Amino acid sequence: MKFSLKKKLTYPVETETITYKRKKAKGVRQAIFSQFTPEIVHHELQGEDCTCPDCHGQLKEIGSAVQRQELVFIPAQLKRIDHVQHAYKCQACSQKNLSDKIIKAPVPKAPLVHSLGSASIIAHTIHQKFNLKVPNYRQEEDWNKLGLPISRKEMANWHIKSSQYYFEPIYNLLHEKLLEQPILHADETSYKVLENDSQLTFYWTFLSGKHEKKGITLYHHDKRRSGLVVEEFLGDYAGYVHCDMWSAYRQLDKAQLVGCWAHVRRKIL
Repeated sequence: MKFSLKKKLTYPVETETITYKRKKAKGVRQAIFSQFTPEIVHHELQGEDCTCPDCHGQLKEIGSAVQRQELVFIPAQLKRIDHVQHAYKCQACSQKNLSDKIIKAPVPKAPLVHSLGSASIIAHTIHQKFNLKVPNYRQEEDWNKLGLPISRKEMANWHIKSSQYYFEPIYNLLHEKLLEQPILHADETSYKVLENDSQLTFYWTFLSGKHEKKGITLYHHDKRRSGLVVEEFLGDYAGYVHCDMWSAYRQLDKAQLVGCWAHVRRKIL
């Protein structure tokens, strides 16, 4: 059995006309340029070019204007700085005493003794690794191209020593200030570390309450997930601890545990 449609069904097509115009962002380009101090480059006619092509008469400048603005990228470069220490002798003291009195001008100390890493180089490697997620082996290639033959092992040593000498005292001070706050949040998460003797290790996070004026967030690395970690970090803390009610937090005797509604919802749903 065959069927055929003799009439073609047509439907009215509705068209919509866009009448509005998208507003152009005014001054965005100029606002970007205004952040930078300009370096003026003058384009002038010199010598024979400063003559009229018709009558070959001398041209006289009548004005100038900024024709174009651009931002130029300056690649990274290494610069050698020699710190020269000047010594001075006190003439009066030297005449009165048997030995000369020598006074030397102070010289800033290097961040790490007997190291190629200056403060700026070490800071840049830390920024590259921890902020931009560039591993040491890739940084090693870039530094070698710039003429600085440093290994990934040296960079790792810089980070460890800098953390011990300069960052650890700041961390300890922030730890003290954090324990003075009435409300804390705590949580822990597991992750795998290559070439580690244990299958999983943990990062513990302790941070200030939401309405604290001076918020502090501290990360604590430990191979354990037991209550000993919480006891060691929080000690005799007697405030409120907002957590997921993991058994490790229940080891705190003086703290008041506050449950997380998100974890409660998981149990119900």
